[in-house]
Amino acid sequence: MIHYLKIRIYLKQMAHVINNLIKIEFLIKIQTVFRKWLTKAKAKKLSTINSQTAKNGYLEEELVCKDFNNNIIKAVFNPTLGNDYNNFNRIKGNHKCDIQSDNKIITGQVKKYKQGQFQQLDRHWISDFIKTIPKLNDASQILKDLFEYPLLSNKTHIDKTKSIKKLSNINYSQDILDNFLESLNNSKRQILDYAFLGNNLEMQPKYLFGVEYKNKVRNKLILFEIREIIDYLEKLNFKISPRKTVILLGDEGTISLQRKGGDSGKKSSNQLQIKIILSNLIDRVPNLQYKL
Repeated sequence: MIHYLKIRIYLKQMAHVINNLIKIEFLIKIQTVFRKWLTKAKAKKLSTINSQTAKNGYLEEELVCKDFNNNIIKAVFNPTLGNDYNNFNRIKGNHKCDIQSDNKIITGQVKKYKQGQFQQLDRHWISDFIKTIPKLNDASQILKDLFEYPLLSNKTHIDKTKSIKKLSNINYSQDILDNFLESLNNSKRQILDYAFLGNNLEMQPKYLFGVEYKNKVRNKLILFEIREIIDYLEKLNFKISPRKTVILLGDEGTISLQRKGGDSGKKSSNQLQIKIILSNLIDRVPNLQYKL
């Protein structure tokens, strides 16, 4: 009888254990399915955001064309643009130029901005960056170690268990860091030309058309000549950000070189992104403005 009771207790315990194991296995399956769904949902959301961002950019370019086809607005910007150009239209395709006049006298890039907010100016692989500016070849490895995470075995996504190599004295001597910054400063003009103008000599913008937004409403048009922006920025010097992960131009970091990030951990997140705070230029570079 005692053995029978022990067997019953043992079987109940085993049944309880098996039941818990089944529940755990079921929960693991649910968790796995949920993670896959969440990954797909995030990728879909990111794709939607990127698509919407592109569409919003195209819309803004169309709006700027409409603005500058208005005779009242044209008159305000006449001192810079002159009056020999005809209607503006958006340029299709992936170019540094977003809009141009039909007779191609005026070419420009359009940037939406808010006070103190970064906007992307350029995004490329570091290898493309170095290929365009060979003088930076000695800085190539430092840039790659700073901005490029190692890839997983699938070669499509980054391995975030690894780490990047920050621009700190833990990783580099001060002499190496000083020489690195000197190399960047010696190539300032080429870096700025690359970021603003690109390599396509037939599609380089002459002007930057800024559109300020306040509370999601178009507030102001501002026009810069890109060469004057570059002339101003060339007087500033590159420095390392306090967190040692971003390269800033000037004390206010009007231009920054950094890792793109995002992209759900795809390889493309390792690209070099050059950003600009457009509002920092308003009181420092000649411009014309029109309140909308």
